[in-house]
Order: sequence, then structure tokens, then C-alpha cells
Amino acid sequence: MAVPSLESVPSKASLLNLGLNDGTYCPQACIDLIQNIDARTALRNYSTADNAPLRTALAQMDGVAQENIYLANGSGPILKQTIPHLVRKEIKSRFSRVIKHALSKNGFPVILPAFTYFKVMKKAAQGGLQVHVLHTGPETNFSFDVEELERILKKQDGLVYIANPNNPTGQLQLTRQQIIELIERYPNSTFWVDEAYVQYMPPEIHQPVSDLVPAHKNLVVSRSFSFAYGLAALHLGYLIANEELVEELRGQVTEYTIGKFQEEVLLAAIADENHPKEIRAWTKEAVACLREGFEAIGGIETYPSHCNMVLCRFTDGRKAAPFSQAMRSKGIRIKVFEDLQGMDFSEYFRLTTGIPEENLHVIEVAKEILQGA
Repeated sequence: MAVPSLESVPSKASLLNLGLNDGTYCPQACIDLIQNIDARTALRNYSTADNAPLRTALAQMDGVAQENIYLANGSGPILKQTIPHLVRKEIKSRFSRVIKHALSKNGFPVILPAFTYFKVMKKAAQGGLQVHVLHTGPETNFSFDVEELERILKKQDGLVYIANPNNPTGQLQLTRQQIIELIERYPNSTFWVDEAYVQYMPPEIHQPVSDLVPAHKNLVVSRSFSFAYGLAALHLGYLIANEELVEELRGQVTEYTIGKFQEEVLLAAIADENHPKEIRAWTKEAVACLREGFEAIGGIETYPSHCNMVLCRFTDGRKAAPFSQAMRSKGIRIKVFEDLQGMDFSEYFRLTTGIPEENLHVIEVAKEILQGA
């Protein structure tokens, strides 16, 4: 399959903004829509107050009701708004939890794997919430031990955060069946399944869990258009949750959250049925290119990924932070990780895929830095 390219190869200086960003290729239907906006009055109208057309389209796509959809400017703001709200609500629901939280901040802890979206645990801890971290590592392909999670949940209800597929590993944490078993076995805990990258997963390997939300009040699912849909510039995310929670969240913000232009582009993206299949094919090629290129440098191990990212680890004693600084001086950003609760992640770094020219350029710059050192 031919991969789309820019009209010209980006210069090295432009890669800081163009390369290795959060999006890849946006759907062709979105490009067609934008190109047809050629009148000075085309963008003068407001959207509906509650973005009913977009919520309806998302509901149909995810197998839920419109009342289960909460829209916001990005999945990050949704996490920041909703997790504290959920935890406070659950703590207040039982006197025993109130007492426990007052004594130890452990009335309804946040439970999550060690190697996942770091902002969740960081913001939870900064907000005074107790965080329980599940061990993960390369020996388990960075998936956590479900039995360890269940040992915690048998003693303590909590909010379980699962990025599925995971960031930064690009792999599934749990199967759909495992999630079903957990939400049914522990109805007093809340399970947050972050599906920001789920469109990268081939349907024959994994099916999303959004359609389970109406039947399970303790399940919430978050999504993003920044990654597989290549629309990070629009900054749009949404939550799929029970109607009560959605109404509570909507009551905390003003109406007209999502503009009409955003809404029309997103409706076009949803309608482009060819895009998910195309993006999976392009991403598979990009991941293979980055893995092959970085492993050929020597002293670097890379890990399999279904998503637009490749997790790497230095195996020769080098650390990721100095390498990141050297890459940044060349106009390229890579992700490095902070140590967490005694776990050392200093050897790891994450690459995000770009267009083919960008991927090859990143490999060449890395080779120049690492082999020239």
C-alpha cells in the first residue's frame, strides 16, 4: 500500500514540530472537507449547544446511547476532570471510605500498572490520592499480573486505570474477556479503560469494550482523535460512561464546548471507513522501520508494538536522558521516563512514528549521535 507523503521532504529544522508528533495521517474525508471550505461565511455559525450530531455519530460507532457520550477538548482534560470527581464521589458514598481516606488517603485508591501513561499517576498523587502501582517489566512484555490486581481489589475497592493498548508499550494490557470478568467480579470498583490508541488494533486481535458501558456502571472508556485519526491539532477527546456521570461532568462546564468546524471535521473522520485499515498498514510499516533501524545501531533493544510508537531500551549501560538531550539539540523529541517507586526506567525511551522521510531521518540522526560518541 502506498504511503502518503508531503509535497516536499521536511527539513531537519522542521522536524521539531513536524516529526514524531501525536498524529500521523488524517482521514482523506477530512482533507476533502477542509479543501472545500472556500467561502468567507463558511465558518460563521455555531454548533449545537450539546454537539448532538457528533454525539449521535459517536454513539452509533461505539454501540451506546448519545447520553453515554461526554465530549471535551482532548482526553487529557477528561482524565484531569473525571478521575478526581469519580474518586471523591466514591469516597463520599460510604462512611467507611470517608474514615479510611481521612486517616490514610486510601478510601478509594487509583490502581494502575507501573509502565503506563505517567500523567495519570502523577496527577493523582499531586491531587492527594493514594496510588497503588502494579509491577510490569520486559519479562512479562510489560503486561501486569491480573492476580496481583485481584489481590488488591479483594482487600480494597478502587479506580483501576488500564491503557488498552498501552502507552508507551503499544501492546494490549488485557483482553476484552479479561476486562469483562474483572468488572463483573468487582462491581464496587471502577474500571477506566483508556482506548486512545484502540483504532490501531486489528479487529481480529482485539475488540473495544465501549459497547459494554450501558450494562456496567463501573466501566468508563476514554477515546481520542489525536492519534490514529491524525487530528491532534483539533484536540478532541471523549468519554463513554453511564448517563449519571456524563450529566455530572457536563454540569461542570459550559455549553458549546466543541466548535462547529471541529465537529464537521470529526464527523467526516468517523464516516471515512477506509481510514482505520489504512492507518494500521502504514503504522505497521513505520514501526518495522524504526525497530530495524534502531536495533541495527547496536546496544538497543526494541519491543513489538501495534501502535504509532516504539519502546526502546539501552542494553549497553547507556542512559536515555543524555541521548534525549542530544536528539533534541538536532530538533527531534523522544520520550524518556522518570523513576517510579524504586523502579528504574532510565534505560528506556519511546519513539513516535512519523512519515517515512521523518522515520529515516530520525534513524540517521540517532546513528550519528550514538555511533559517533
